[in-house]
Amino acid sequence: MAEKKRFIIGGFEFETYYEYRAAQEDVKKIECINEELDIQDPEVALRLYNDIRDGIITFNSPIGAQYTDHVADIVANKSAGLLDDREIIEEAATKAKSSRRLGLIFVATAVVLVGIYATVEIRDVLETRRIAKEIAQRQEEIASQDTNNSQNNVKINNESADIDSVENSNGDNQQEETTASNDITEDLIVSPWDTNYAPEDREILADLQDLYNENHEFVGILEVVDTDINYPVMQTPNDPEYYLRRDFYGNDSTAGTLFVDYRCDIVNPTTNTIIYGHNMRSGTMFGGLKRYLDYDYYQSHKTIIFKTLYEEQEYQVVGVGLSAVGYDDDDSYKYYDFINAVTGSELQEFLDNIQSLSVFDETIDISATDKILTLSTCNSYTEDGRMFVVAKRVK
Repeated sequence: MAEKKRFIIGGFEFETYYEYRAAQEDVKKIECINEELDIQDPEVALRLYNDIRDGIITFNSPIGAQYTDHVADIVANKSAGLLDDREIIEEAATKAKSSRRLGLIFVATAVVLVGIYATVEIRDVLETRRIAKEIAQRQEEIASQDTNNSQNNVKINNESADIDSVENSNGDNQQEETTASNDITEDLIVSPWDTNYAPEDREILADLQDLYNENHEFVGILEVVDTDINYPVMQTPNDPEYYLRRDFYGNDSTAGTLFVDYRCDIVNPTTNTIIYGHNMRSGTMFGGLKRYLDYDYYQSHKTIIFKTLYEEQEYQVVGVGLSAVGYDDDDSYKYYDFINAVTGSELQEFLDNIQSLSVFDETIDISATDKILTLSTCNSYTEDGRMFVVAKRVK
């Protein structure tokens, strides 16, 4: 019998991966608090304890609970002597006034930090919108030259962009790029990764069995190597967006949980497997995908591991694109509707269109034998904007 996987932080052991992730988040909060506050100061400790008690600061693991007890001990031990006589009471009142002033400083600092954060966010949005606008303009220019081609291959050269400012290295002198997509010459699509299993014939991987036992809607773990993206992935064919606002256990959650498109097949993978996740400002879930708009980051973070219930799959990132959600009654191409290709022409249509939506000036290297993984998230460069990262299977 396979040994149960252990999730350990310090002296704490967690039964589930989800509890382990909650503990990691609590550790980050505690580190931030300890860096910013002197909790050995009785007044600071008391204010911190009240914030925890009132739910202003929340913890979701035994590590957070232990830290709360630690703060309570400091309050109990260091505040007890403050009420011994009148002089100390008055001194405590004076200190309370100072602490209130200190509190105002903390609030002012927080406002400044939020302002800086908002400025960075706004700048990122504006730069992303600029990229999308240039893509759209070039599509229109090429369309006017070739009216028979409704989807055109328009690129943005972004080789030296900084992560906080997706500026084009060529500036206003940038020349039009029209990199073409690969040509698919095969009539029928056949991949070495194609399988034909019955669900009961596939054995669940031993190290995923415990998570599957906790929730049968769990289908794997997605890891984008050398990033913070390392999360369980769900699938609910009968309720496609069930995990949009729910955590692993089905509880309400703003961040939601990563989930696979209901049309995709985990047992016998379809041509394209699509995984959706929220673009969280905190960077959790798919909040970190926007870093792929930087060319250097894109080049240095190519490996994705999708460990499904049945096998570990490795993918190589081959493209990044921006698009808007198309309405049912319009003719715009919807990259998220491409799930399976039987013929070469079906795959060619997908390649031509994602090539036209690509952020970078290079051919998206996908052939007729490839299985594809698409990570999709929101992007506010336009109303109902989307960003996607495309990868092909290599192992």
